[in-house]
Amino acid sequence: MYWGVAAFSTAGIADTPISGTAQLVGGLWIVLGSVLFFGTIVATVTSYFMRPMQRPHKKIIETIEYNLEQLDALTLDELDLLKETVDTPIVHVERLKEKRSSG
Repeated sequence: MYWGVAAFSTAGIADTPISGTAQLVGGLWIVLGSVLFFGTIVATVTSYFMRPMQRPHKKIIETIEYNLEQLDALTLDELDLLKETVDTPIVHVERLKEKRSSG
């Protein structure tokens, strides 16, 4: 049993434990280390690929907050364009609320 676990670890262990207890502890250590090592790699790769899918609305909110801080630098024409642009989603949200309340 110990040799199967040692082969699973691909550690190439040259020194072998003599007693059964030492083999049990060594085998558990090999399994635990392998699970932690490969688990860390899988978790890292998964989080790298899942990051863009997590909370895209948070980036949108951060962008809006940043842009709101820049309002003082806008001209009147730019502010008028911004007002027209902002009115469109507000009207859309109001329509959605009306649909939910009536339906």
